[in-house]
Amino acid sequence: MRMMVVFEKGAPLRHIGHLDLMRTVQRALRRSNLPVKYSNGFNPHIRLSFAAPLSVGVIGLRELMEVPVEDGLTENEFVTRMNAALPSCLQIRFCRSVPDEFPALMSLVAGADYRITLAKTEDGQKAAGKFEAFMALDSYVAQRRTKSGENPCDIRPFVIAGQIAENENEYVIELRTIATQAGMLKPSLWFDSLREFADCGEIPHLIYRKNILAKAKTGSLVPMEEV
Repeated sequence: MRMMVVFEKGAPLRHIGHLDLMRTVQRALRRSNLPVKYSNGFNPHIRLSFAAPLSVGVIGLRELMEVPVEDGLTENEFVTRMNAALPSCLQIRFCRSVPDEFPALMSLVAGADYRITLAKTEDGQKAAGKFEAFMALDSYVAQRRTKSGENPCDIRPFVIAGQIAENENEYVIELRTIATQAGMLKPSLWFDSLREFADCGEIPHLIYRKNILAKAKTGSLVPMEEV
């Protein structure tokens, strides 16, 4: 069986890359002495996989990974022993056992929910003031960085909903994005495009991935752990 694991990658770790995150989790699994399954061959390793790698600089509130484990391990025991082996800024919030025939989490990814908080600087106010006009555009072509270099990409189809709110200290943008044949949209690219559209400089901000989304049987988008 496998454990579908929902965990938080907190603000202190937002600049840690995906490979370093994988190594950290693998070390924690070994320290926990949980009955995890290893690959076969000359160099056995834990067959750990993630639903969708998190961009560097983004805080993950409900990230997902899957860990193959021996039958009989309880969900409570997995959470308790793993959290004892992990730092406080990298903690498991929830896990669910699924059978081996359950689809790979990566194959279920259909989108993501993001939150972007930006400071109330002069440029922050300009960006917030242009949000509605930016969202009303039918298209917006940005330079998307890929392995083959930078390529023009219309980022507008990736965003299906968005709203902005204001509190005493900051502006808060909520976005719902979808995965397409071209992949997923990096929230930093969307934010940089908003700044460019509003003719802004750098703005102190934080980006959070709130949920990784999958399609329910009804076709609606839901947090993947609910599938």
